[in-house]
Amino acid sequence: MDANETAFDLDRYLRVCGATKPDCFDWTTQQPRLSDDALFTIAYMMDIESHTIVYLRDLLSTRVVRDNEVTAFLSCWAYEEFFHSLLLRRFLATQGVAIDDQRFADLRGKTSLADRVIRPGIAILSRATRHFPAVHMTFGAINEISTLTGYQALISRTDSARDRSGSPRPLLTTILERIIKDERRHFAFYFNQARCRLRAPAARRLTAFLVRKFWTPVGVTVRGDPSMRRVCAYLFPGDSGVERLATVDRAIARLPGLEWFDLGARYARRVQASEQRIFFPAEARSNG
Repeated sequence: MDANETAFDLDRYLRVCGATKPDCFDWTTQQPRLSDDALFTIAYMMDIESHTIVYLRDLLSTRVVRDNEVTAFLSCWAYEEFFHSLLLRRFLATQGVAIDDQRFADLRGKTSLADRVIRPGIAILSRATRHFPAVHMTFGAINEISTLTGYQALISRTDSARDRSGSPRPLLTTILERIIKDERRHFAFYFNQARCRLRAPAARRLTAFLVRKFWTPVGVTVRGDPSMRRVCAYLFPGDSGVERLATVDRAIARLPGLEWFDLGARYARRVQASEQRIFFPAEARSNG
């Protein structure tokens, strides 16, 4: 789906979508052992992808269920996201990391403070204003482009042969590139829907207010901020990492009313500042 389109063509989407299933890949090739940070990041991503069914449950209790175009997309979205989680779980198994089904049950059963506040708030907001879908689509666009950028960064961190022509492509790279294709389509849908729905001044004001107040990096409400900080420090280190997230921010800033958006890069800077304070006190003293 082109990011310049505004309508969701369900027939076209169905022609190009479809679950990326495990039997699409060769699992027999020996893979190099990844670092603990890489495996932690993959598990984090797996958990968030598996949580899609919970997001879908919450969304279908709001007024978006009345929009046939949106519900058609969400059906495809949830199907594809489930298989993203399954692929990441299968890859972790090749690394000797066994994931028990209880892990997902426990995550879905957890109720954080954010959940206890946000879920009722979403239901009330959906009933109180016809502009709730603009809010939902905007958060969806932010989450999807953040996710696909995270997958791209994971390839950069784990595929040392990516710039050498003729080198065999690691299994993880092959998997992530296929997932990224799905995430690009998801982002295009959310972005185009948000852009259309944010034409109304009231929708822009409401959405900007809620994004400023309630935005968090993808998965924080599921896995917690300490886990997200570890993932962010690994995927987006240094100035180049901040700039990568600034590119995400600039994409979201193209939406009406969100020209100010810079939250991703700001979060990465906070993570880096806290990492320096925690890990380098002795070095700082010796340089003083």
